Amino acid sequence: MSPRDDDHTDVEPLITKVTTRAETAQDMEIVQQVYADELSAPVKAPAPPPEPPAAPDDSIPEPVEEEDSAWTALFSYETYEQVARRVLRAGTEVAREGYQRHDAAVIVIALALIIGGGIVHRRMMQPPMEVFDANGLTFQRTANWLSPEPVLPAPVRLIRDAPAPPRPAPDELPYHVEFTSALDADVRLEVLVDDRPRWSNILTGLELDRRNRYGELYASDGGHTRSISGHDWLRTSYRYAYAPDKGDAPRIGRAVEYATVDRDRLYAVTFHGAPVQIEYLEDLIAPTMRVASKIGVPLLPQNRVTQVRAPQTVRTAQASTVMVVVADLVDGRLRAVGGGSGVIVASDGSIATNYHVLHERGRLHDLFVIGRHVADGKPPQLVCAGSPNRSKLQPELDLAMIKCDMDLDGRAWKPTDGGAWQPLVEVGGEVSLGQRLWVLGYPDRGGGAITLSQGLVEGWTGEEDTLGKDFIKTDASLTHGNSGGPVVDDLGRVIGVANAFRVHLTQDGDEIESVKQGLVRPWSALGDILEIAGRWTPREGRNSVELEPTEIEVAPEGVVISTTVVDALNLHPIPGALLLVLRPDVSSDEVDMNRLNDQVIAWGRANAEGEVHLKHPVPQPGRYTVVVVARGYQTLTGDDALQLDEDTAPFFDPWGQVKIHPL
Repeated sequence: MSPRDDDHTDVEPLITKVTTRAETAQDMEIVQQVYADELSAPVKAPAPPPEPPAAPDDSIPEPVEEEDSAWTALFSYETYEQVARRVLRAGTEVAREGYQRHDAAVIVIALALIIGGGIVHRRMMQPPMEVFDANGLTFQRTANWLSPEPVLPAPVRLIRDAPAPPRPAPDELPYHVEFTSALDADVRLEVLVDDRPRWSNILTGLELDRRNRYGELYASDGGHTRSISGHDWLRTSYRYAYAPDKGDAPRIGRAVEYATVDRDRLYAVTFHGAPVQIEYLEDLIAPTMRVASKIGVPLLPQNRVTQVRAPQTVRTAQASTVMVVVADLVDGRLRAVGGGSGVIVASDGSIATNYHVLHERGRLHDLFVIGRHVADGKPPQLVCAGSPNRSKLQPELDLAMIKCDMDLDGRAWKPTDGGAWQPLVEVGGEVSLGQRLWVLGYPDRGGGAITLSQGLVEGWTGEEDTLGKDFIKTDASLTHGNSGGPVVDDLGRVIGVANAFRVHLTQDGDEIESVKQGLVRPWSALGDILEIAGRWTPREGRNSVELEPTEIEVAPEGVVISTTVVDALNLHPIPGALLLVLRPDVSSDEVDMNRLNDQVIAWGRANAEGEVHLKHPVPQPGRYTVVVVARGYQTLTGDDALQLDEDTAPFFDPWGQVKIHPL
């Protein structure tokens, strides 16, 4: 075989080997260069089949060129098609590998384009901004608001016949305006700048403002602090009912209030609208709010209950501990000016507290508002109100008993209308030196959540620091706001009432000074108040704890009643016990110690031997309810306990002895 035959034999495997190994772009270029001429040459038509051999002859035929046959096979259509397919397959694989190598770059570029487009879109969609700057408060807001309208002071709901609050001058505080959105009349932006409140409990003071503004048609959804540029703001969300115009159907409005204070002023920014609209305004405006100075005072409750491991019996007393907020009319507006604590002593809502909580600088405060315990770490819920001038007062003992008689709309109200009032009725035993005790209350500073602190009994002291046992001395923490709260032992039994301050009074009952001293007034000192608890209705000016009727309608004739009042346990006489005979149409559950002149037909007090001789005759015949009251003893009542007929003697002892049980 000639060399040409060898070349022809290896051509096809060589082409296959080269094209199938063209795995990279560089390999592909080599293939294209090597076969450039061959691939660009025109395809020759296949050679026609040879003519059938002629009859053999003796002539010698011309030899066939084997080189032409090999190149003809190489440049045939089938060979070109095979090479082209393999080259294209190699190119596809190379392209695929190149795309995979650039995946990350493509993704990064796409993300950058998306983010950049979002930023450009947001800037195009965000409305133009304006700067609000007034009375030390600045923030940025959108320009699509109508001109600000002044917000008129809310009328005082909780004080009867209160004068309408005056409008402040343009250059005076409070500065209180409201912006209405030009796009939606239900979207409003409210701004308030006012003098800093006297009372350090900012949270409860703001809550009282909203309660006075919206009344019973208000509900708080809670709050928390938010730091904006290093400054703490109290964020409170709430709901309320309102009518856009007079005669319109009421709607439920929603709002979020941001409030803070500095050394001189209070600042509040409130967003009104639907939840989505409020969220938009918060995101846009709240981060830009600034005031002139910073504040270090906490704006939310700092609850110490969770920091003290108290027995469950002690924690149960929290339900009987209330906050007492006192408020005054200041320039025609209702302002919270202070507060203290109280303890529920009867299921009718009677609350014992300190006299100095209700009294300041020679006068009683205009109003008190009661807050009930909700949960640990939460501020109390304001539920009802009343007047100190319709309360029972004992200034000489720094004690008082109060009871709500109106709701937060100022309407007549009974505590029993607002659910159960759980009294602390179980009294602790004799207090001993070194005994552990627990103080419950609502300190002013820190937002007003209930606190629970413990301490030991360190001894006793008398009035004006003299010898005696008028007060229990303790090392437990007692601060302003704890006054009036209960002090209990480890079993949750009440021992006394906390006195964060000792008040010194003149002979006329005017306050001279208050000295901060952590003392506890023993529970036994509340005897006169506890005699009335559960059986009185607040009445203007009826502040005395004395139970004697003053002016009753005397029957012209009847039976004179006499008896003896004794201790049910030892039969010892009880001097000073009061025996009351009520009119025939008055039952025991209708007894009102503030209406004795209207309800009593005859009464008398026991002498040193426990003997009682009623001062007035009781008409006969008849059936009468009898009430017996004595300090340190349970009140005794009996429907139809006295029954007289026509034959009853003019001087009569129906019972021989009346036995009552100690508290």
